[in-house]
Amino acid sequence: MSRPPLAIPLALATVFALSPPSTRAADDPVLNRAFQDHIAYVATFAMPVLIEKCSAADPAYLQRAAPLYFRYVNAHQDRIERGRQLTLAELKPDDTLKAYRERVLAQRLGKLDTGTPEERTAMCQGALVVLEGTTLPGEWPSRG
Repeated sequence: MSRPPLAIPLALATVFALSPPSTRAADDPVLNRAFQDHIAYVATFAMPVLIEKCSAADPAYLQRAAPLYFRYVNAHQDRIERGRQLTLAELKPDDTLKAYRERVLAQRLGKLDTGTPEERTAMCQGALVVLEGTTLPGEWPSRG
């Protein structure tokens, strides 16, 4: 299956985009690692929802995505745990992890419910690219 060249990066940015950055992660390996760790953590709860929604439109999607998801989680345990800790550290005192997860799912996966067929397909294909090990470019937001 051919992938539209701009659709995949756009879908990846939609799925995993964070707050507007103040420092470029590419300029700071520590910020880049923090971003990658955060993405790994978010993938642990966002990907199952995305896989379920994508499988509703394409029954063969589950067969492709599920093994990739489990391999991803198994291969990135340390990164996931660091990302979980970073995320917890960013929560406001009155915020909960459940509320955070619900916000992320609504913000990042909403296009799977409301987007065009092309947007939904791009997001589903973009998720497979992430699960296959593509490192997402990104920036960790400043702590301010």
